[in-house]
Amino acid sequence: MKRIYTLLGIILFGSFGLFAQEADKCDITLSLEHDYVTARNYDEALKYWEKLIKECPKHSEAVYADGTRIYKAKLKTAQNAKDDAKAKEYLNTLLGLYDKWVAYFPDSKNVAKVYHDKGLIMLNNKIGSKEKLYNTFKKGYDLDKNKFTNPKAIYGYFDAAVALYKNGKLNFEDLINHYNDLTGSIDKLAEKYTLIMEDLQKKEDAGELMKKEEKKLKAIRKNLPVYSIVAKNMDKILGELGDCEHLVPLYKRTFEENKNNPSWLRKAASNLSKKDCSNDPVFEKLVVQLDKIEPSYNSAYYLGILKEKKGQINSAINYYKKAINLADKAYDKAKIYYKLAKLSKNRGQKSQARTYARKALEFKPSMGAAYLLIAHLYAGSANSCGNDEFSKRATYWLAASMADRAAKVDPAMAKSARKLAAAYRAKAPSKTDIFMKGMGGKHIPMKCWIGGSVTVPNK
Repeated sequence: MKRIYTLLGIILFGSFGLFAQEADKCDITLSLEHDYVTARNYDEALKYWEKLIKECPKHSEAVYADGTRIYKAKLKTAQNAKDDAKAKEYLNTLLGLYDKWVAYFPDSKNVAKVYHDKGLIMLNNKIGSKEKLYNTFKKGYDLDKNKFTNPKAIYGYFDAAVALYKNGKLNFEDLINHYNDLTGSIDKLAEKYTLIMEDLQKKEDAGELMKKEEKKLKAIRKNLPVYSIVAKNMDKILGELGDCEHLVPLYKRTFEENKNNPSWLRKAASNLSKKDCSNDPVFEKLVVQLDKIEPSYNSAYYLGILKEKKGQINSAINYYKKAINLADKAYDKAKIYYKLAKLSKNRGQKSQARTYARKALEFKPSMGAAYLLIAHLYAGSANSCGNDEFSKRATYWLAASMADRAAKVDPAMAKSARKLAAAYRAKAPSKTDIFMKGMGGKHIPMKCWIGGSVTVPNK
């Protein structure tokens, strides 16, 4: 018996040693392959990777992470060379790798991103039906929406959902739920990168921006407007389906079953407000119920909108101020201060409007709209802020400086803000006027609500 146990031990130990040797071989091959991938030498990497996928398919997720990277590069090369046969081969291999990744590592935290990336490949290369694209994106989004970071993927997912609705394969309520979720994702991503941009802009203004940070800021300024473009395009493809005629009946029909669900009430109120359906009685019903079961920033804000629509401006202002006190997020406070600024501007309260706009900028320094509101206030006061034609027109330099600031801090409106700044400068005194008056470099006091002074350009 002792000899049998000894023999069994030798067999087991030998088997363990064999497995260990195989694992070591896989690790060595993977290490060599990964070095070539890191160096972007994909042809050399492929030699080792093909051995990995054949002999070590379940060894590590890195096999699939590197494999998809290799085949993305090869696909791009084939497409640039217009080699359709090779491109098709690489594309099929790439899609197959995503499927194997999920099959061999179903519990990985990366699975959501795998579906996200596979969907993008399908979208970019027009592979499969809208239904297949929708199902691929849905799997990834449902697993972890925080991994759904590409704005093109978000748009593609929603576009596929709209197509399914129009083909009778998705009901209207589910479509609106997708709209709420995906626009929410866009808003979160935009806010995330805006916060990073604001921090970098502070360093830039202080002259403390490092070279690496300068590059990052440039990239964010370039890419940030994409989020607002995607949001607008989502509204565009939703089209009439997002109008009051469709939303109001939906929320009337589903109110009773959701009236104790604050999340549903918030989203419904948001959609009705965004689509300017706040005049309908169902909006008031939703908002009052939300305030009843969960008094919050949201309920106070929507009650403010309700009162404003009814022309009860003082009551609306009180609710907006209450919302500011209840808001946890700086951006929410900024949004309401900007709302108050517009209200004050419309009432002719210029100084108060500027005060509110400046408060909005304290909480969101990148709110270009607040700078533009101040610019409009200054430009609209030109005729009442000077003693003569020159000093009156000098007010436009102040307006232009606010438009310049909007262009600098808010990439989404940079083009229109720069155009507005140029228009204001065209209304200010010309170089000839400055020379003839001998005013270059002098300060002109703003003897009106604006206060302070404006410096006349030397050039």
